Amino acid sequence: MNTSPAQYRVRTRALVRRLTACLFGGFVAALMVGPQEGSQTDFGLSFHEATRPIRLLVFLSIGLVVFGLVTAWPQLKSQLDKPGSAAIGAGLVLIVTGMGLLRWYDPVGKLGAVDSAVSSTSGAPPLVAAFFSPAAWALAGVGAVVGLAAVARRSRVLGYVQCALSVTSAVIAFVAHEQLVHFAGGIDHSLGVYATAAGYLVLAFAGVVAAHATAAHRSTSAGIEQWLTWRPGLVPALAGLALGLVAFAQAAWFAPLQADTTFAGTGDLFSGAGLPGVASAYLRWLGPVLFGIAGVAAVAGSLFRLRVVSWCALAGAAFGLVLTFVTLYHIAETGAEVGPQYGRRWANLGAGGWVACIAFFLLGVAGLFAGHRPGSHDGESDAAPSGIAVRSSDEVRERPATRGTLIGLAAALVLFYPPTLPSNWQNVIVTQIAAYLLLAVGLNVVVGWAGLLDLGYIAFYGIGSYTTAYLTGALPLKPPGWLHFSPLVAIPFAIAACLVAGVLLGAPTLRLRGDYLAIVTLGFGEIIQLVAINNPHDLTGGPIGPTVPHPVIHAGPVHVTFGLDNLPYWYLLLALLVIVIVLFARLEGSRIGRAWAAIREDEVAAQASGVRTTRLKLLAFAIGASTSGVAGVFFATQVGYFDPSQFTLQNSILILAYVVFGGMGSLVGTLVGAAVLTWLPYFLQSQVPLQDTQMWIGALVLAMMIFRPEGLIPARRRKAELSGLEAAADREVGAVPAREGI
Repeated sequence: MNTSPAQYRVRTRALVRRLTACLFGGFVAALMVGPQEGSQTDFGLSFHEATRPIRLLVFLSIGLVVFGLVTAWPQLKSQLDKPGSAAIGAGLVLIVTGMGLLRWYDPVGKLGAVDSAVSSTSGAPPLVAAFFSPAAWALAGVGAVVGLAAVARRSRVLGYVQCALSVTSAVIAFVAHEQLVHFAGGIDHSLGVYATAAGYLVLAFAGVVAAHATAAHRSTSAGIEQWLTWRPGLVPALAGLALGLVAFAQAAWFAPLQADTTFAGTGDLFSGAGLPGVASAYLRWLGPVLFGIAGVAAVAGSLFRLRVVSWCALAGAAFGLVLTFVTLYHIAETGAEVGPQYGRRWANLGAGGWVACIAFFLLGVAGLFAGHRPGSHDGESDAAPSGIAVRSSDEVRERPATRGTLIGLAAALVLFYPPTLPSNWQNVIVTQIAAYLLLAVGLNVVVGWAGLLDLGYIAFYGIGSYTTAYLTGALPLKPPGWLHFSPLVAIPFAIAACLVAGVLLGAPTLRLRGDYLAIVTLGFGEIIQLVAINNPHDLTGGPIGPTVPHPVIHAGPVHVTFGLDNLPYWYLLLALLVIVIVLFARLEGSRIGRAWAAIREDEVAAQASGVRTTRLKLLAFAIGASTSGVAGVFFATQVGYFDPSQFTLQNSILILAYVVFGGMGSLVGTLVGAAVLTWLPYFLQSQVPLQDTQMWIGALVLAMMIFRPEGLIPARRRKAELSGLEAAADREVGAVPAREGI
């Protein structure tokens, strides 16, 4: 096609602007990346260090690479949509995270520091000396190149080569790390090697997907779904098997900071210590036997589609999970009594027992998937993923196998991963992440579903907190004796108080729209904070704030005392969050949810169609506010002390940013956005100078708004609004097993 001079000039100007922006971005990255800092007398010192010629040339070169990628994006996109490409991207992210951001040996630090320590130490094992060098990055680069070639050419040979190379790389990284720890002689609980090994295994999976991809697999999601539905339960079974081997063979089970004993060492340590019979048998032989039976049954049942064997795997995994938890309980109790030097109960356990719980949970999920698959029969076998027929893409787009696998993995992690974290990170997930998850879900109702901009949402959070303080007798204004409750009993009262406050705010103001509604809600939030500050004697306690007692649960044999540890609050939040999510998921698909969507899209058209807009907007305000009340109860009881400074406009805007970042209107996106943006500042504290953390978060949010304005995990409707409907090519038929037909 001939290009006119005018079109050529327009295209040239666009390329020049893009090149300038990329080079300027490289220059800004040079200023942001690195530990260089100025001083109180010379603020130009950091600028001088950041713009050294060689360093600046490197970052400008990165800008040129970005310019080339953006310019060639239309040609690259067709390759990135091929099966296996997304898995390669995910694997590379895990590898880069493990090798560049996480620690590899606790006494030393990250991979770069370990490289320097190994190179300056004589007598290191050959594998350690070879791996902890630039060879580690070269190995990752070779894996990425081979994987991309396998995806681009859809070559079965390259796919299998990529799989073998990635598995070998994972084994090399793991063995080199083990030899390093043995050689150095320290206690290590770093996660870099595990993230890197997991990344290589994801690359291996990408190679298998690419090897079996056919012309009918038009996208990565279709290829992955095809593999997950080929043998339902096989992926969680293999993941559970791998984690179980790590738990029983390598991870610490007791006293990780003092003895760092593995499973076998824990059995020897507690021999004759008075453990109950079940726990003693578990440590001697019962635990590995149960794991072996459940693992073999889960893999065999899913691979050969043996329904009876799959149900046996589910039963064995459930029994193993219960016995593992019981054994951990007895280890913690007995260890705290017999050896106080090993720490208090539950804090003296290593990660091994909890990883074993995750393994048993995933094996149970595998047995459930394989045994509950409709239409499967014992011994039934169909063709491998390359033997396919077709069905409509509407069915493929649902991706039930992918969704079920992700739900099972997420459930295992949220239940059993937090106990493996250090106490400071447990405090972060409880005091920061947990409460803001509830707040973000509640604000998503108002902003994401009903389309009402609320800048004073934090006020309802404060109302829920102060209601809890009043009902527990923590305020100057005391409740009557019959109204004095435990903090957990205050939950329905806090919900009612916030619901009434939402109605009182919404009734006179919801006839306003857009910026006017935002201004009114902003003023409401400021009023609530000022009232809390300026009533020191007769109502709120003023700027000092109340001190709320921690709850205690005594229900039959269950005795839980909150406040001694962070984990009880985590599981309390988890129970509340599951209830809220289930109710809201039902609400989203109801007539009310569809009416909210209509109001958000066009309120005038919705009202003309018979939707009672004022009543439904008032309902959205009330429901969102009541969810904030639940979060207020959780916050007040967990922190024990709070003051009005924690209910500011900045926090309202922060919660709104969580919703927008995750994806407005998407429950899953809202949860992920809140979790990521509350976790990220604490993670960045160990990666960049403290004063630079907000700059990096701002850069991340800015990049998201430019390149993915619909959010991290957008709702389908929101994604269609910003990105348009699916292209015609995506409406073609997708891949299904041959025996299922059309």
